[in-house]
Amino acid sequence: MSSIGISVGQLLSHTDSAAQEIILFQQSEKLRLLMIVSGYYDVQKNFKREILVSAESSELMRNLLHFLNANASQLPLKDLHKPGLRGELKAFEIDKKITSRKTIEHLLEEFGGISRQ
Repeated sequence: MSSIGISVGQLLSHTDSAAQEIILFQQSEKLRLLMIVSGYYDVQKNFKREILVSAESSELMRNLLHFLNANASQLPLKDLHKPGLRGELKAFEIDKKITSRKTIEHLLEEFGGISRQ
């Protein structure tokens, strides 16, 4: 899990190849899942938090989505408005009052234990 101080949208629009670079980094590190937590202030000075998840396969992403839907109802999918993104790359909005980074880490650990079985 990595953290950044800009929105997921800003990260992905930083360069034309940002999404591909994230996927290449994930592959080079041999990670099944790469999660990037974004914490930033919007134009109204409200603190926002988002998660960008890159999975090694569509099947793993489907399993993660199913797991999160069953266990973390406070993580709605965020529309990235970026054409050409693969199904293995998804973003979620985090309600900072309900879901902490530690909660996300525990969910990932639980999912990791289930998905390896």
